[in-house]
Amino acid sequence: MKIEILPEFSENKPITKKIFSNDNMVVVHFYLKEGQKIPMHSSPSTVIVTVLKGEGNFFIENEENFVSLKLGESYLYKPKQPHGFIA
Repeated sequence: MKIEILPEFSENKPITKKIFSNDNMVVVHFYLKEGQKIPMHSSPSTVIVTVLKGEGNFFIENEENFVSLKLGESYLYKPKQPHGFIA
């Protein structure tokens, strides 16, 4: 399967685009401009984030605990683990 990355940035808010979904997996692209943020939330399944462009801080459990990721880097969140990020 080929996934085409089509940047869809907005000056006003982050853009979320569901790319693929089945019973076992969901692939979502997030498009954020610098300073935009996805608030803390959790997912019932494992979440793998990979930076496809730019960089950001990825929150783990709370906004004071984070990892900084750059182009090509990934991080894995456990099921139900609170997470969010800022570009």
